[in-house]
Amino acid sequence: TTLTFENKPLEPGVIKGASSFILVYMLLLFGGVLLISLDGKDLLTNFTASLSCLSNIGPGLEIIGPLGNYSSFSNFSKLILSILMLAGRLEIFPILILFSPNTWKR
Repeated sequence: TTLTFENKPLEPGVIKGASSFILVYMLLLFGGVLLISLDGKDLLTNFTASLSCLSNIGPGLEIIGPLGNYSSFSNFSKLILSILMLAGRLEIFPILILFSPNTWKR
């Protein structure tokens, strides 16, 4: 089956790029949840904190709900959440390019 957009087949590079973006996004999201879970907070708080920081969706649920804040998180968790914020705001591919060895060779 060929994927189409506006009745035109999509190039394999476009499909690969979109798939890569989704994969890296999910890895960042679940990696963030896993790392901030070390604080001992509940899963819903951890998931919505990571999702909120990565995707700019606004307040999370539970501890970080509309009337809550991130003050109860450890410094390590705040660092992870800050990295997720940078990845979400700057987009994921520029961050990956920054850490790619090919970028720094010359």
